[in-house]
Amino acid sequence: MTLLGLLVFSLLLAAAAVSDLARYRIPNWLTATLAMAGLAFVLPQGANAWLSHGVSFAILGGAALALYLVGAFGGGDVKLLAAAGLWMPAPSLPVFVFALALAGGLQALAMLAMRRVSAPAPIVRPAARMPYALSVAAAGLVWAAVQLAAR
Repeated sequence: MTLLGLLVFSLLLAAAAVSDLARYRIPNWLTATLAMAGLAFVLPQGANAWLSHGVSFAILGGAALALYLVGAFGGGDVKLLAAAGLWMPAPSLPVFVFALALAGGLQALAMLAMRRVSAPAPIVRPAARMPYALSVAAAGLVWAAVQLAAR
């Protein structure tokens, strides 16, 4: 992956995180841009790269779709993770998934702590929404940093 590619990937994920934090919404144009840019960077690499990146797309998109179907993810999260998968060759996917699990867990703990501070009385409330694009962006930045260090 080129330095330009890693920069584009990181900036698009950061924009998705800002949008999700501000409005609990990731615009379709943003995920489409992430997907198209990922394809533009992988297409010149040939058939083996297409297959490898396609596997990452299928794994991340499929897992996110399953979480959407059980109500754990929003539709924007599914599209964002699938689009991010287009950037990653399958061998580097575990770095992203580990970073995503860690970031998501830390974000959930932080949200629980903030919620507890804001309403310390034991009130029964529906579960709070979580802008998961923040965790996706954090994991993407970790993945990009690992790719950069491996160059």
